[in-house]
Amino acid sequence: MNTKIIPKEWQKLMLSNISIKLKTGGTPTSSNRDFYNGDIPFVKIDDMTTSGRYILKTKTHISESALKNSSAWIVPADSILYSIYATIGEVAINKVDLATNQAIIGIIPDNNKVNRDFLYYFLISIKPSLSRFFKETTQKNLTSEIVRKLEVLVPPLTEQNKIAEILSSVDEEIEKVDQEVKKTEELKRGLMAELLTKGIGHKKFKKIKIKEISEVTSSKRVMVSDYVNEGIPFYRSTEIIKKSKNLPIINSLHIPLEKFNFFKDRFGAPEKGDLLVTAVGTIGDVYMVQDEIFYFKDGNSIWIRKIKDYILPEYLRVILGSNFYREKLNNIAGGSSQKALTIQKLGNVEIPISSITEQKKITEILSEVDNKININKQIKNKLAELKRGLMQDLLSGRVRTVV
Repeated sequence: MNTKIIPKEWQKLMLSNISIKLKTGGTPTSSNRDFYNGDIPFVKIDDMTTSGRYILKTKTHISESALKNSSAWIVPADSILYSIYATIGEVAINKVDLATNQAIIGIIPDNNKVNRDFLYYFLISIKPSLSRFFKETTQKNLTSEIVRKLEVLVPPLTEQNKIAEILSSVDEEIEKVDQEVKKTEELKRGLMAELLTKGIGHKKFKKIKIKEISEVTSSKRVMVSDYVNEGIPFYRSTEIIKKSKNLPIINSLHIPLEKFNFFKDRFGAPEKGDLLVTAVGTIGDVYMVQDEIFYFKDGNSIWIRKIKDYILPEYLRVILGSNFYREKLNNIAGGSSQKALTIQKLGNVEIPISSITEQKKITEILSEVDNKININKQIKNKLAELKRGLMQDLLSGRVRTVV
């Protein structure tokens, strides 16, 4: 955000100058069980990253005695919480009185100087620029003093109110779409449980191992020295995950055409209808290959190809992409520091098989639900993009609101 030129009615004020109180929390001694049997919500960064804009409840609670015997304090409802360790610059508004650990600063805004929601959005907007303040210890972090001195662009209160109202209205639309996505995903889970256990018009599926209906294999090793700036796209897990979610790939590695042709002639290359299943770290994302030319990293994804003609590739993708099978694949994946799924284990996984006609019906039903989910996710992404643009314009004074 360009803050060099600001409207004449606006001021640059330190965060401490527009706050009644600004203070970190503390963590009561974990060995004292009595400290953690109370009813005071106790916020950790995990609560902030999973709650969204508002925090209404927490996973952990502490007692009054914990409060008295630690640096934790009661942050009153409708304050702002700001993370300063590890995950830095997360912002949330607490809707209930609560306490926080030392990685979170509680900020009580001065309502006579700043609109709470305006300040919430402003703090979100400066997150990309926080790196210049990082203090390096064992990990990157901010300090209370740095946060106190953060400069906030403060318009007159009437303009703050209008900016907060505009951005809040976009957030409300995003929340509505997000709830619709969650409802549709819940519907999909119920449909899958019904269709893949009871089927359509019969009571029992035949179970068959994946290796019996396809070839389960991987790609051949590509050396780092083979990477080039232009050539055939080369996908790692990151790209396969994005492709499985219909997300755009901004950049990928490339390998020479000659190298690709060498592998294709001797070992084959991914073809339309083949499946790639992520197998290291993130287990079980499934991408069905379309009309495209690419190669992929060996070991990171498992290649299901030469699928028998009595199995629809799309049906197999739907099956493996279900929550049930994703959980199953994660459970059978081995590894201590990082989970990894092997070709052998995936090949031995049994899936339900019915007639082609029924596979088509099941796939059509679930694909229709998927389309609804994808459309709503696209709407959500567009709203998020709109919000980013509005924040850049409104919070910098580049575009003024009519009050």
